[in-house]
Amino acid sequence: MKPKIEILLITNKTDVTTDFIVKSLSNRRIEFYRLNTEEIGISVDVLFNFFQNTYKLFDKNLTVEVDLLKIKAVYFRRPEIRYQFDNSLTEGEVNFIKSEMLFTLEGVYKILNNAYWLNNVYDIRNSENKVFQMMLAKDIGLSIPNSLITNDPTHAYNFYKRNNSSCIIKPIKSGLIEGEKEEGVIFTSHVILNEENINRIEPCPVYLQNLIDKKGDIRVTVVEDELFPAFIDSQVKKEAQIDWRRSAEPLTHSKITLPDDIVTKCLLLTKKLKLNFAAIDFVVDSENNFIFLEINPNGQWAWIEKQLNYPIAEKITTILIEKSLNKY
Repeated sequence: MKPKIEILLITNKTDVTTDFIVKSLSNRRIEFYRLNTEEIGISVDVLFNFFQNTYKLFDKNLTVEVDLLKIKAVYFRRPEIRYQFDNSLTEGEVNFIKSEMLFTLEGVYKILNNAYWLNNVYDIRNSENKVFQMMLAKDIGLSIPNSLITNDPTHAYNFYKRNNSSCIIKPIKSGLIEGEKEEGVIFTSHVILNEENINRIEPCPVYLQNLIDKKGDIRVTVVEDELFPAFIDSQVKKEAQIDWRRSAEPLTHSKITLPDDIVTKCLLLTKKLKLNFAAIDFVVDSENNFIFLEINPNGQWAWIEKQLNYPIAEKITTILIEKSLNKY
């Protein structure tokens, strides 16, 4: 008898976070399928027969057939499209194939529309917008940094001076640089603005905030109504003081208890964004105020679980199993 697959994990082969869910599901002997999306067209075949109402994936390596209409619970993590194209193809032809594969994936998401998603892909995309995040955070009463997005040199310079010439600059989106010849990350950094360089911002808006004198960073992982908060001791390493991700060595993490109003506002923020999962970043300033930085609707959490032994994977796994057992 073929295994009954009702849980689908959508990601890529190198995603360590999903490995934790795979281990948890396997330990419970629950059937699932991990769709590494870069395998579509290589080891994974797609069959959408609209006349027969058949929407299936075939994994040739695992000899597994997945009926997408029978999937009841989905964990959308980090799909990627990678393919080794024939050198005889033109750049336009390669881009066409990539587009076809991308929209095939979009079709998969639509087919799964009636399943439970830990976070729906479209809610994730809506929530990723930092402009929207800051407006919503302020609206529900979270403290936020003095913030400005602009490509107007005069407004930017005036903001810089009003904040005692002490500001940071950060990406409006993710900060990832991806290309055929280069890859990297743009971190949050201290910025110096002056009359010589201020006009450089005109071609593209920049995201400026006041530099906060902080005691450390807070990462709050939210899974439905449960919060897993961690304090990151970022101020002990000079390179980590503005952006803790810059640290070449692991930073000390510790479990903390959040103030009740922060708990309430974290849950309210995720509810308004229609998220069942989120990773919310704060800093704690010198007066112990929690300052909201951003919310990542699809953030990584494996390192938090590993450092602090939080049962995040078990919580997500339990939800996926429960939803797969119910007619969602």
